[in-house]
Amino acid sequence: MEISAIEIKLLCSKINSSINNYSVSSVYSMEGGMLLRLRHSTKVEQFIAISSFATWLTRKNLSLPAADSFVSRVRDSIERCKLLEVRQEGIERIATFKFSKRTGEISYLHAEFFGGGNLILTDEKNVILDVKKTERFRHRSVAKGETFVMPPPRGIALDQVSEKVLILEIQKLNDSSKDRKEISAIRWFGRAVGTSRKFVQEIFFRSRVLVSLPAISLSPEQLASLARESSRLVSEIESSSKGYVLLPSENIGSASDEKRGPEVDVCPIVPSEWKSYVKQGLATIENFESYGEALDQAQVQGYVIQTRLQASLEVRRRVAELESAIQKQEALVKNNEATASELRLLASSLMSNASSQDRVNELVSKLQDLGVIEKDHYRPTIMNFVKEPRARLDSFQSERALGSRLFDEAKKFEEANAPIARIKQELSRRKDEFQQQAFSTEERAEKRREFERRGRQWFERYRWFVTSDDHLAVGGRDATSNSIIINKYLDQPDAIFHADIHGSPFFVLKGGSNILGETDTGSEIAMEVAEATASFSRAWKEDLGSADAYWVLPNQVKKSAPSGEYLPRGSFFIEGKKNFVRHVRVELAVGVTTLEELKRMKSLDQSQSIENSDDKSKLPVVVCGPEKSLARYCRAIVKIAPGKERSSSVARKVKQLLVSKIRDDIELKDRAKRISLDDIVRALPSGSHKIVSQKQNN
Repeated sequence: MEISAIEIKLLCSKINSSINNYSVSSVYSMEGGMLLRLRHSTKVEQFIAISSFATWLTRKNLSLPAADSFVSRVRDSIERCKLLEVRQEGIERIATFKFSKRTGEISYLHAEFFGGGNLILTDEKNVILDVKKTERFRHRSVAKGETFVMPPPRGIALDQVSEKVLILEIQKLNDSSKDRKEISAIRWFGRAVGTSRKFVQEIFFRSRVLVSLPAISLSPEQLASLARESSRLVSEIESSSKGYVLLPSENIGSASDEKRGPEVDVCPIVPSEWKSYVKQGLATIENFESYGEALDQAQVQGYVIQTRLQASLEVRRRVAELESAIQKQEALVKNNEATASELRLLASSLMSNASSQDRVNELVSKLQDLGVIEKDHYRPTIMNFVKEPRARLDSFQSERALGSRLFDEAKKFEEANAPIARIKQELSRRKDEFQQQAFSTEERAEKRREFERRGRQWFERYRWFVTSDDHLAVGGRDATSNSIIINKYLDQPDAIFHADIHGSPFFVLKGGSNILGETDTGSEIAMEVAEATASFSRAWKEDLGSADAYWVLPNQVKKSAPSGEYLPRGSFFIEGKKNFVRHVRVELAVGVTTLEELKRMKSLDQSQSIENSDDKSKLPVVVCGPEKSLARYCRAIVKIAPGKERSSSVARKVKQLLVSKIRDDIELKDRAKRISLDDIVRALPSGSHKIVSQKQNN
């Protein structure tokens, strides 16, 4: 799969328009490259795939379990850096990522999408700090400590092709050697213009210029047509908002199969060659809403094939051996049938005609070729029957007697096919068993790879839940996130909660100051947020049954202490009256919902707290909060309290219980099975736990 420079330009432009004020939160390994995870203070997370052939905004989990050494070093260099720009380098198949550290230091990551791909990390002066693959060429050196320079230009850019340019290229050809003058039109165009083979073929198809025509015989009208169709193709590619993937009808099956037809390919348009493959039944074309989604699918197809084959490599080897043995048995059966048929013809001929010496010699030669007779080991002039060495050919004095003997030999060959058929049947049975075993192994391996990834919403980086009246409550995880919650996300209509115990998070109830004054509803919501605040505090670790919490308004929170006093990091000075909520229970619930369910909540929709994620809105979301709050929008709930079990152990049990309680949505149940235990552990309060009860929501 080769992505052309014009496609790289399209992909870089799409990424660049989507990364304003995003920073790198993590870097992961992926096949042939890396995956960047980007974080924004208020927007949903983004993921950028950088493979060996292209870069794009991805929605799939393309990362590998462990980062390689190069990716680990890049992570140390660019993690927490702001991604300022993503651009294509000139007309090359190179994308450059520009990063800025908090100190203002600039670094670049250059991704090359040719020659198997490469990744080069440089400083502001383009000195190479690190490189994935050290390479040395005649025109440049890609090695640590060297200056990064562009490779020599590879032809004219597709978007710069014009009739005048092509005429100049033809003139260069006329001035060259005889061998180059004999080059075909399509080969000349492919060398002169720096683009992929599929686009070269598409331009010739649309311009109706014969590909086999000698390049030097191209007329001005044909050159004009090639230039015109090149321009139209560029416009079509740049204006495309779709993506298409070519999937072969038969991919790599067993180890003995040969891959037929085209390879997996991706494009922002549908080339004519693809349509030809579809007509021949060699491939199918899948449509996607964006080019990035199409690249996701193409990359996933490669992962699926690789994962499946690696999972059943040994089993498939056994299948190939059995297939070879079956083919040998089939060949033996056909040979026996053919030999028996020949012997019957010879026997019939002997029974009906008189013989001559020439005929006898011919008969002996034929029987030898059929493997019916052979020379005696001790007496070379004597011919014996192979299946009965004591029987000699010259012992048959008449043609009829020999013909009868040959009929018997034919029967022996036919009878030999019966045990061969039984052997073949047994081999086929074992082959089917191994094939089924391979299929099951591959299915399990594929299911273990989760290809769907949902970008986290901004509030998912903190403690959070949605109250029973649809208001978002967000709390800190530590001193740093406490400061971020108050400094960045606290608005005037909000309310702030804190437990009356050292080591408590600050919880911000969005729009809380407008509802907490209401007698009935306000007290219920205050109880819910107070319960979460107390449960996520040190009260959980100390195994307290209840604790007190209070809430205040934004203007009561002071970021500096009175004169002569000191505030630790993550702490704030509360001024004025504290509205206490006494004796709240220290217990929570863990639930499974979806982003789609959360987006239905009116107050969240109005505040635009949740961004659209298209089809990813149906992926499961793990939330931990008060049971009464979660009961309104979670499909299944498990209640927990302070206990003595470790988080990892409880998380495993919680996951099993949550999955078992989802009965009305098969798709969600299947996706919930693939929820990471880390996501559940991250949602739990710090400390030890126990499961109190489970609740089913219908």
